[in-house]
Amino acid sequence: MTELVRLTSLQRRVVGELLTRGPLARAALTERLDVSRSRLSPEVGGLIAKKVVHEKESMESTGGRRATRLVLGDADFGVVAGVDIDVAGVSLVLMHLDGTVATRRMVNCAAPSDPGSTLKAIDVALKNAVARVGSVLRLIGVSIAADIDNVGQVSEPPPTMPAWAGVSIGGHFRGRFGVPAHVENDVNVLAVSERARGGPASGLRNYAVVKVSSGVGCGLVVNGSLVRGSDGYAGDIGHVCIDPASDAVCACGNTGCLEASVSAPALVREAEALASSGTSPALAELRSAGPLSMQTIGQAAELEDPSATALLRSAGRDVGYAIAGLVTILNPAAVFISTGIRGAENVVLSAVRQRVYEHARPAATKGLVIGTCRTGREDGAVGAAEFACHAMVTC
Repeated sequence: MTELVRLTSLQRRVVGELLTRGPLARAALTERLDVSRSRLSPEVGGLIAKKVVHEKESMESTGGRRATRLVLGDADFGVVAGVDIDVAGVSLVLMHLDGTVATRRMVNCAAPSDPGSTLKAIDVALKNAVARVGSVLRLIGVSIAADIDNVGQVSEPPPTMPAWAGVSIGGHFRGRFGVPAHVENDVNVLAVSERARGGPASGLRNYAVVKVSSGVGCGLVVNGSLVRGSDGYAGDIGHVCIDPASDAVCACGNTGCLEASVSAPALVREAEALASSGTSPALAELRSAGPLSMQTIGQAAELEDPSATALLRSAGRDVGYAIAGLVTILNPAAVFISTGIRGAENVVLSAVRQRVYEHARPAATKGLVIGTCRTGREDGAVGAAEFACHAMVTC
């Protein structure tokens, strides 16, 4: 069985800085951590002995001896697995602590909605992948499009994957591979990965990530920590009522929810209606080549189709209305938005910004950044691996 990595409090802080900021010189670490060189040195020595970090010469030279920086572990340490479970498919990556992806693949899984067959397929794929790279598995991170309670079990699965309710995913992988396994819902994983390795949120203590997909979720980071709430449901922005007069029924059973109007299924239904009525020639043409999706709606907007563009602007305004309330309550420094709309995200973003600036207090929006997520929709498994790396120093 793989030996567990045990870190002291200061070693966790060192690794946390490297995960967030990237490679750093020892002098920079002493300043950031507010510790003496003599206090830091033996702790760094311990990390080097455990192969969690190593020293690397800087590429820059001032004419004398090249400076060195501390870099997180490479293949000598082992690999971190990231697994992304979604009804559309299951993906897997193996990543080194330094962020280098050793391998990535889609898991051969016929029915991701079935937990039993899916977990077995992941077991086989993960075992084979670790064997192929010839390394040691150290950590597992799992991202799933479902609510996770405070003991790591699926509590409220989406309607597309109801059979996952009550499944202890982390317990399964810990028992199967004998390493720590950290499980979180996909938007919280996204929120953590946005601050990794100099990402857009790396210097922020307070920010939010909003993901529009089969549902609508929000990951919240307050004072540098992920906020889960007392039962794990913090950030459930998709079920904020934005239109009490609406008769659109949400998956939760209520009406008027944000998710009922801007989730991928809702937008695709609207797009199908536009294509069928002849209102949107671009959507009708794209539908002739295959089913419509968030991506094809974006393609139609890129072609300057007025109806598709109006659909995305309307969705952006609805999302912005909900974010305005979030900004008023939490006053984050930034909100990062993830959608499956390639090429036309600026249409959504401009509508979001307009609605936020209209409805939130000017004092709360003066320095607010509203942008897109760095971690793409196709990188869910990478985000899961990043989440596991951060969990190593926060759990």
